[in-house]
Amino acid sequence: MTFLRNAWYAAGWASDLGDEPVARTILEEPVVLFRTAEDGKVHALRDACPHRFAPLSMGKLMPDRIKCPYHGLEFAGSGKCVHNPHGKGAIPGSLSVPAFPVAERYGMLWVWMGAADKADESALPDIPRLEDDDFSWIHGVLEVDGNYQLVLDNLLDLTHVEFLHPMLASEGNSQRTTFRFEQEGDVVRAYYDVVDEPITGLFQILWESDAQTAGLHAYMHWHAPANLYLDTGMFSDEADGGPKIPTVHFLAPESEGRTRYYWAAGRNRQHGNEQVSGMLHFATQNAFENEDEPMIRAVRSRMQSNNLFAHKPALLPMDEAAVRARRVIDKRIAAERAE
Repeated sequence: MTFLRNAWYAAGWASDLGDEPVARTILEEPVVLFRTAEDGKVHALRDACPHRFAPLSMGKLMPDRIKCPYHGLEFAGSGKCVHNPHGKGAIPGSLSVPAFPVAERYGMLWVWMGAADKADESALPDIPRLEDDDFSWIHGVLEVDGNYQLVLDNLLDLTHVEFLHPMLASEGNSQRTTFRFEQEGDVVRAYYDVVDEPITGLFQILWESDAQTAGLHAYMHWHAPANLYLDTGMFSDEADGGPKIPTVHFLAPESEGRTRYYWAAGRNRQHGNEQVSGMLHFATQNAFENEDEPMIRAVRSRMQSNNLFAHKPALLPMDEAAVRARRVIDKRIAAERAE
């Protein structure tokens, strides 16, 4: 399996990038992220000095550059060496560091891992709700010991929720669920509608009605290669609309067997309530870290490779969305190789 390189990958929450450089691994490439104080711009370079390959992420930030911790070579955000403290200070072309295009949107830093001339910010996922003032957001991150496509399979098939996440669904949820999917270009959507769902543990945090059951919708939108937005809410009154707890899931493949998973959860009620924020954060992080991740790891332990189709899996109707997503990725990788 190879990765799609001409694409945007999440590299970290912008708020986490402070006065120190940050090291990341994306598609098996070491990357250093830093913000230059002089202009406030974020830069991404290969995290290895071309001289002796010292990690630049261990270096010192200067107003407009980063300084190698080993021999003091200094590099601009473009990757060009701008100061050599040795000898006569000659700067041959071999001292340059590969640079990656960076975008900053929705409070997330994005790195384009492919050909720089193909980087296009219009290819970033379109998730306007992340900038909607009617919603408050919390966010987090976790590490997954598994290939990112296994995480995609998990997120696009929400029928597992009844069996794996007791706080998110009640017994019989899958039988009450109507599923449909659609594909528009490289965007795949999976729609789950549930009738007469007992108010779930998660939605009880925001529930204000006396109703004991409600309609539940969970609509997952996947943007290639590894970014998802889940529109979910419960309502007992169509006019009111009920509480909504949308989530985003940005996956950054570190390697074939490891994924860095950024998430954010929003709410349209109880703004500014720190106790509610803490409860939602715990519930969301716990579901991913202690329920999803162990299962994904267990699934991978029974597979000989990350190639799902090579194992000839039995497929159920709700697998259609995940299968479509995998086919989109395979098609784009094939096209990229052909170029």
